Amino acid sequence: MAENPEVARLRSLAQLDADAVGAYDAALARIQEPLVRERLNDFRIDHMRHVQDLNTLISHFGGEPVELRPDLKGAAMKGLTAMTSMMGTEAALVAMLGNEEYTNRAYDLALRFDWRPEVRSLIEKHREDERRHVMWVREAVRTRPWEQARAAVHEGSEAQA
Repeated sequence: MAENPEVARLRSLAQLDADAVGAYDAALARIQEPLVRERLNDFRIDHMRHVQDLNTLISHFGGEPVELRPDLKGAAMKGLTAMTSMMGTEAALVAMLGNEEYTNRAYDLALRFDWRPEVRSLIEKHREDERRHVMWVREAVRTRPWEQARAAVHEGSEAQA
């Protein structure tokens, strides 16, 4: 029996979010800066929630939920992010920027389909999360806030001495 096209699209989005969780795991394993780690962990949690939300809809429509593990594409994304992250925080963020831009395009594309109102609303909500992610990562690559935080800590320790 062929899968319902709506379920197939939802499964594709859910898998993309599951893949993103793996990429965040890879980046978080290498990034030491608390400010960046905290924000990336928040984004990771958003992606986990997206998988859960989408899986609820998938099950409701009679489909098989997506497992929270990367597929082949996700394994490649995670591996590339892990390798790039070895070059430091900025490199890790550049890798995550590419991942988030890809996710944003997928959510934008998903919204071109004719969805039931409750499904469209959820996808729009997830897309807003994705926009927030890509904007923060893009800005962090540009401004390098971890260096400012490190300088502030260094200045504070000098003032105490």
